Amino acid sequence: MTWIQTAAEKFREKRIARLIARKSMIDAVRARNLSRLAQRIEEEKIPGDVVECGVYRGGSAATMARVVAHSPLNRAVWLFDSFQGMPPATQVDGTGAQDWVGALAYDARKVERLLKRTGADMSRVRIVEGFFADTFPTVNIRQIALLNVDSDWYESVKICFEKFYDAVVPGGFVSIDDYGTWPGCRLAVDEFFKNRGLTHKIIAVDSTASWFRKD
Repeated sequence: MTWIQTAAEKFREKRIARLIARKSMIDAVRARNLSRLAQRIEEEKIPGDVVECGVYRGGSAATMARVVAHSPLNRAVWLFDSFQGMPPATQVDGTGAQDWVGALAYDARKVERLLKRTGADMSRVRIVEGFFADTFPTVNIRQIALLNVDSDWYESVKICFEKFYDAVVPGGFVSIDDYGTWPGCRLAVDEFFKNRGLTHKIIAVDSTASWFRKD
């Protein structure tokens, strides 16, 4: 009987992994890293909520939420996205950025369904729909254990750090999905570090994503 249950659970995990992969722009390496960070805040009992800025179809949100939305630390999972497509880019965002403006629009209700199907406790999930400049002033998140910034452009990444970095608790994690891809994203992070005098070690996941731990 135990073997049957284990086999059934493995099948379910594979099915969920395939479902999440179909709904995500991140590859398996980045997905595993987000999953590990989510596991670490549980194992190390790091207090605070989980925040994602830039949700699209919800693949990375589901990766994290299915772990942390059942936490005994009673975390909430906050998901911020306009769901209207990519906002305007500026010159510092680099060649090709303008081609993405307006792309990647999606339905927030479909994200909600994905999270339900992949095992998240939806009573802990907060999907905040709208552009960051409009929605960020409406929320006050006191403690953040894991912040995932997947918002591509300079202005978007900058406002994410300005709004949420101070709420990340000591020992908490910040993941930056586009640090190695879009120059505007890297510039926003590097400027924030310089202006704040931060010395956290930024660790590359692959050529695209990076993360750091708040000392």
